[in-house]
Amino acid sequence: MGKSHLNSKKIVLSLATISFLTSCANATLNSEIKTYDEANKNTKARSASMYSPQARINTTVSSSETSTINISDSGPHTIIIQSGGTLGSIGNNDRIIYAHANGSNTLTLTNLTNKGTINGNVNVEHDNDFKGTITVNTFENTGQVNGQIYMGVWGGNSGTLNIDKFNNSGTIAVSNNNQGVFFEGKNTNIQAFNNNGFISGSEGVSLSSGTINSFNNNGTINGNSSGIFVYGGNIQTLENSGTIISNGNYSNHAGIKLENGGSIENIINTGTIKSNHSGIMVTWGKFGTLTIRDGGVIHGKYIGIGVGQWQTLGDLYIDGASSKKDGTVSGVYGDSYGISLDVGSRTQKIELTNGGVIKGNISGIRLDSGASLSGEMILSGEGSRVEGGSDAGIFNFGGKIEGSIKVEDGATITATSSQAISNVGSGSITGGITVSGENTKLEGNIINADSASIGSDIKIENGAKVEGGLVNQGNGSISGSVQVSGGSTIDSITNEGNGAISGSITVDKDSKLDSITNTSTSDTGISGSITNNSDNKLEISNSGNIGGKIESTGAADMVINNNGGGTISGGISSSGSGNTSISNSQGSTINNGITVSGSAQVEISNQGSVGKDENGNTVTNNGSGSVGIKDWVVSTDKETGKLDTVVVGGSGKDNVKVENITVDQSNVNLEELGNINNIISGVNQGNIGNIGTNGGGEISLSYDPLTGKLSTDYHLNASISGATFRSLISTTSRRSTFIDNVMGNSMQTFALASSSKSQSIAMSEKGNL
Repeated sequence: MGKSHLNSKKIVLSLATISFLTSCANATLNSEIKTYDEANKNTKARSASMYSPQARINTTVSSSETSTINISDSGPHTIIIQSGGTLGSIGNNDRIIYAHANGSNTLTLTNLTNKGTINGNVNVEHDNDFKGTITVNTFENTGQVNGQIYMGVWGGNSGTLNIDKFNNSGTIAVSNNNQGVFFEGKNTNIQAFNNNGFISGSEGVSLSSGTINSFNNNGTINGNSSGIFVYGGNIQTLENSGTIISNGNYSNHAGIKLENGGSIENIINTGTIKSNHSGIMVTWGKFGTLTIRDGGVIHGKYIGIGVGQWQTLGDLYIDGASSKKDGTVSGVYGDSYGISLDVGSRTQKIELTNGGVIKGNISGIRLDSGASLSGEMILSGEGSRVEGGSDAGIFNFGGKIEGSIKVEDGATITATSSQAISNVGSGSITGGITVSGENTKLEGNIINADSASIGSDIKIENGAKVEGGLVNQGNGSISGSVQVSGGSTIDSITNEGNGAISGSITVDKDSKLDSITNTSTSDTGISGSITNNSDNKLEISNSGNIGGKIESTGAADMVINNNGGGTISGGISSSGSGNTSISNSQGSTINNGITVSGSAQVEISNQGSVGKDENGNTVTNNGSGSVGIKDWVVSTDKETGKLDTVVVGGSGKDNVKVENITVDQSNVNLEELGNINNIISGVNQGNIGNIGTNGGGEISLSYDPLTGKLSTDYHLNASISGATFRSLISTTSRRSTFIDNVMGNSMQTFALASSSKSQSIAMSEKGNL
């Protein structure tokens, strides 16, 4: 019985043994769990005793360890350096954590957390010819990393690297010439990058190819060359409420730099981005939308924002509504240029609101040859300003602003050069310029020069001020009109060189324009009309062409000086209550007459040519005011010798007074002098003061305003300068004698008659012609 019992126990034990061994044969043991003991520095290993279908490796450093953590299997893995734990020796520049995959394998790093100190580099990468996938679920540093964090797929390999979360609230600092954090690979994807600590390196954070979906910096990112460097990669959204710094002094250094087709689709900056050269720069790539608000600043010691040749900056929004506690105002600042768009570069829209600032000590905004702004440039709100220095506030040197420039609601454009907006070279502003609203100012001139063009209207409205003028010069062209309205002011408008203004110039009631000067040699000159409906005096000086008319409709005085061969094609009209003074110098022309229909006093001095209106009048007075002709030179037709009679018309013609009329005696047909109505007609003859000639005394005209009689006397020996005239008289006399002889009279008398009395000059001729 006992033996049988023993045999039964052996049989049961043998069956159990077989079962256990069979189970072990089909099971996979857990990999080792390694721990580091600070006291004895010995590595202890214990094997898992339980079967698990998902094997794990957990590596924890809680004291000090100098050995490299090397991971090459698929995992998933967890690496934790505890607070007080140290991995790597001081001064170590080699890899201290090395997680790497190869071939088509996978590697999963569930959690890599440092709460202590890491001396050396952290590398998550691969071996040659990698086609697999590496996954990092969480990287978190709250301690100190004295080395580079590299996570990438290098060498153009087709493998994939996915990083879910990268969080730093500690310090990552590199002492050698490496990047602080370096992501690489065309299939590298980082879902979220968050920095609340300090990152420093040759580049603070570098992305070579790959994508970061969300990049959030609330700490400091510092680079010896660039703070953030995107080389062919893409960051979808970058939010900076901290500080991004570039300490580099060269032209390729920037706080944020795009190169090799790199892009950032959306930047929101409420912090500080600064550089010893450029705050933000793209030399090959594209910025999407850039928003600066809540006291955010971009500053470069050379350029605030630089867009390189043929590169792109999308929309730029600067909102100055909320400043920082130290009073910092949201804006872009450059010691040379606030924003610089290089040759062929592109941007879409620039908008400043609520006190936002763009400032450069040379120019606030600069567009180089071929650079384009496809949208509008808008400045709005009290304190919003674009500020320049030695060049201009906005300096367009051959670029294309396809939209308009709008300055409104208290915004300002200014420059120490007194050039608020300078459009030069082959620059163009297609959409025109509008300055609108009380406290809105341009502190300086609007310059349009060389072969530049402004393709639409220039409007100064709703109480805005241009503390300077509009200057169109060289071959500059302005296709639209110039409108000053709603109590606005501009100092002057000047059109010179070969400049052309195709539209009209209008000054509305309560607005102010001090002067208009047109010396342009262009056939166009100012092709539109000039209308002053203001209560402020306007002075107009023209030696070029004005295609429309000049009209005064308000209560303001107006002074018009047409000189140097200038032409006013549309005539002059005064229909307001402001006094008007008109001077038309020798060789100058006013077509379509002078018309007065208001209550103003109009004073005219003419030594040139004044044409007739549609009613045949040279001067028309239909108003209750008075017209005073101080001096008028009556010219003669070179072919016919007829006088260009001054014809006065209108219901108020009796209020036209003539102080002096001078008859141009060159080429005059003497018979024209016999009737005063050949000289001036329509005017009350009692309102004529004096009539004379501009010769050397050969003809003396005597007018009696009481009787209205004109007397003509000839003094043939008056002066040497009268020789030509005396020859004319001699020829005329001989012609008359010849006619008399033909009629059989040897002595005749011919008479030159005036309108009031016949006078005769007896001339004896004893021979035949």
